[in-house]
Amino acid sequence: MKDERFTELLGKRMAGELSAEESAEFSGYISASASYRNEYESLKSYWVQEDAPDARATMVLGKIKQRTDIPEFERLQAEDREKVKPLYRSWKRYAAAAVIAMMGYGAYQFAFNETPAGQQNVQSWKRFHTPDRSRAELILPDGSKVTMNAASTLRYPAAFKGNTRDVYLTGEAYLDVAHDSKHPFVLHTDKMDIHVLGTAFNVSSYAADSTSEATLFRGSVAVTFPEHPDTRVMLKPSEKVIVSQSGYQRGNTSYYDHEHLETLWMKGQLAFRDASLGVIANGLSRKYGVKITFKDDRSRKLKFSGSFEKESLNEVLHSLQLVNPFQYTIKGNTVYVY
Repeated sequence: MKDERFTELLGKRMAGELSAEESAEFSGYISASASYRNEYESLKSYWVQEDAPDARATMVLGKIKQRTDIPEFERLQAEDREKVKPLYRSWKRYAAAAVIAMMGYGAYQFAFNETPAGQQNVQSWKRFHTPDRSRAELILPDGSKVTMNAASTLRYPAAFKGNTRDVYLTGEAYLDVAHDSKHPFVLHTDKMDIHVLGTAFNVSSYAADSTSEATLFRGSVAVTFPEHPDTRVMLKPSEKVIVSQSGYQRGNTSYYDHEHLETLWMKGQLAFRDASLGVIANGLSRKYGVKITFKDDRSRKLKFSGSFEKESLNEVLHSLQLVNPFQYTIKGNTVYVY
């Protein structure tokens, strides 16, 4: 119910129709939840600001209406017919209903234009976002396949042009890259850049996590680092590179029940081996859409190994308690651990 209420308020916020009471309620949501705040910021960045839509925007809204069953569209249209308002007066109200529809699908995508650094031509880009508690698959313009984990964002051009195929990731994704020796594929994160020709690899680079890592499963990749441009790490299948504030280290893929630990998220599992509760908490936040706050460092440093898929948040926390005792309290959308 909370997600539905937030989505309703978000649609009204984008349409500029929040009452004073609703505005305060909306502020409470985005203040209490990083997930809600990120979704709002993503939408706000690419929202159409003009009062009147162009023909393309009108067409997009029409397609959304055709492909979804949204009572809000029908209600708004009926009201506007009664008041004999022209379409442009209703633009943001229709857009609000469109937001609600897109959010209902979990993952959503926006198109925008920007001028890449060092270039003069404006290029059309797309941004694909998966909120907490969701996963999604995406095919890029070159045929590369991307599986996105929860709370992740991929930015990529509408058409690959130039010498390289550049995409930008925040969060986690598994990529099966289409081979093109003349146009290397480069995935950029805040902490590393991964250069490939055609391969399959997993990247985890969440802002909330203390480390980022890239794991190779097929082919070969070269990993470079924005802060150390002269350093280049070559990976072979079953190898990984882990990046932290202190630098980077090489390693090998981990296994859990004879499967790659790094990609169990693609099956809906949250799996970990000898991980601290602080690290596990970040995964729980994304899987269940909650905020986890630690009252002390003792509980944050407790170590666990395990795998969870369909269990409720309470069931997961109770299972962990049986291994290493700690206490927790759930209040609304926040879990307090002590």
